[in-house]
Amino acid sequence: DQLRLEQPGCVHAHMDLLKAALRLSPWLPAELLADALEVAIAARSLDVAASPYDASAYGLPPIRVELPSGRDEYRAAQVELMHRAAPVRAALRAAFDAYLQAAFCPADVAAAEAAPGEDRF
Repeated sequence: DQLRLEQPGCVHAHMDLLKAALRLSPWLPAELLADALEVAIAARSLDVAASPYDASAYGLPPIRVELPSGRDEYRAAQVELMHRAAPVRAALRAAFDAYLQAAFCPADVAAAEAAPGEDRF
């Protein structure tokens, strides 16, 4: 259900794009792997900025989500990141589909889609 329930605006889902890209890296263009890394770094930076930790010494000003203005700032950054990640997510999905087509017969892919295992990324 992870794929069906995943929220495209979730910061952690953006970080998971890097995990998927690394698993597919032997079959991906280096540029797509770099794009996934950039999205993951931006997502982690947003996550840390909104956390209770003070990372301002590392050039990361806090987003004070305990305040209405901070929640608005976080929401805007989250939406911006979602739009930035969308083409990377689509390209990774296309690359994964191409890998499945090349590596497995269609009947095996259909069977796996119909009854997914417990293994997850």
